[in-house]
Amino acid sequence: MSSTKIIRRRIKSATNISKITKAMEMVAASKMRHAQEVALSSRPYTEKMRQILTDIIEIMKQDVSHFLLETPKLVGKKDAPKKNLVIVLSSDKGLCGGLNSNLYRGLESWQTDLLERNPDLKDTRFEFITVGKKAKEHIMKTNRFLLAEFPSHGDKPRYRDIVPLYDTVYNSFEKGEYQKVYIVFMEFISTIVQRLSVRQLLPIQKDSINETFEEIMLEEKSVKFEFHKDYIFEPNVETVFNKLLPKYLGLYMYHIILESIASEHSARMVAMKSAHDNATDIVKDLSLEYNQLRQQKITNELLDSISARMVM
Repeated sequence: MSSTKIIRRRIKSATNISKITKAMEMVAASKMRHAQEVALSSRPYTEKMRQILTDIIEIMKQDVSHFLLETPKLVGKKDAPKKNLVIVLSSDKGLCGGLNSNLYRGLESWQTDLLERNPDLKDTRFEFITVGKKAKEHIMKTNRFLLAEFPSHGDKPRYRDIVPLYDTVYNSFEKGEYQKVYIVFMEFISTIVQRLSVRQLLPIQKDSINETFEEIMLEEKSVKFEFHKDYIFEPNVETVFNKLLPKYLGLYMYHIILESIASEHSARMVAMKSAHDNATDIVKDLSLEYNQLRQQKITNELLDSISARMVM
């Protein structure tokens, strides 16, 4: 009797978990669709701006001079250590599968590989800015220097929401406090695939700016014709770059945050679906075990009754 009671209790618990995870899956699916739409819709504008910048930098590479394109010189004391800034994007909440753990492992692996490939960076100090509570917890747990922390920007962030983060990065680099600025996040590939991505924000690399955004969807192959582009700058090159490069940096950061949010909701939906399926399977297995025990109990009672009658 005690065994059947325990099984019934476990069936009830697994059923409740199944209902909760199913509800969370539906909520995450709704948020995921919106996040994917926003992330994908922002790509064309960002890609076009990238193309324009690529063309301008290629044509004016001999005359272009802007602090966002150049590694700053050390400020302060001559023996001051070099510093790099790393921005880590994570979620505020858990229950999103291995998204955050993959982010942490990727961060550790990237920093280790970076130091191995560049021995001159061993004396470089890495400072961190986190977006999301989970990233902050990891940085504090690993005893790294946390320069600033920002909460997650919610399910529907707007461009103005990233202004504090943008200002912190922009002003720090303008003052020459950091040699390079990196951003680490989980890039949205598809509903079931989120890939770790580490990108250099600053200085904006002239040669690799074409690789800023990778083409996720396969495009049809077609014949491409090359045209010579000739730009007329009004009022002058400096004014254009002073407006265009900061705008590009802010737009780039905003798009990355949208990608990170889409990855979070996709991972959470998949994790909750997996949890719901597992709970359903447990309920089926426990129900089968319960029925077997119940049938065995009935059989034993019948045997006892028949045996008693035969003795009489």
